[in-house]
Amino acid sequence: MIAAIVSWIIFYFLVDVWQLKRTIFGGLFTLALGSMVDWGGQQLDLYRFYDVIIPWAGCSMFYKFGPIFTMGILFTQYLPRKPILQVINILVVSLLYLAMEALILQTGVAEYRNWHILASLVVDMGAFTSLTWFAQTFQWSPASHRENRI
Repeated sequence: MIAAIVSWIIFYFLVDVWQLKRTIFGGLFTLALGSMVDWGGQQLDLYRFYDVIIPWAGCSMFYKFGPIFTMGILFTQYLPRKPILQVINILVVSLLYLAMEALILQTGVAEYRNWHILASLVVDMGAFTSLTWFAQTFQWSPASHRENRI
């Protein structure tokens, strides 16, 4: 729940409300993708979440609608246009998300059973790469929208 509160505070200060009509789809995409990955990971006994408050796909709804949803919107809003910067962006955001995951593991809210943190890094990079592709293809990000107006 603390991660959700912190996420929404950061979101409040960084979000461009005028872009939300498009960038919210980035949040919905990450919410759907994160829900499928976490549900599947728990079904395969790769990892487990504990003390779940208001369950959503095996995790807490606060976790899904906090860090995952808000990060998807912010990632979409601040997506760079240049491909090399997109690669750097994917790497940096994946590492930030991995750091949050490590904190969640340290608090005992989640536990790896048949999983490793490097596997999470690969999944995170794949998820943010997918989000980058969808955001550009469907023009969710302001950068892809500006690109087509020029």
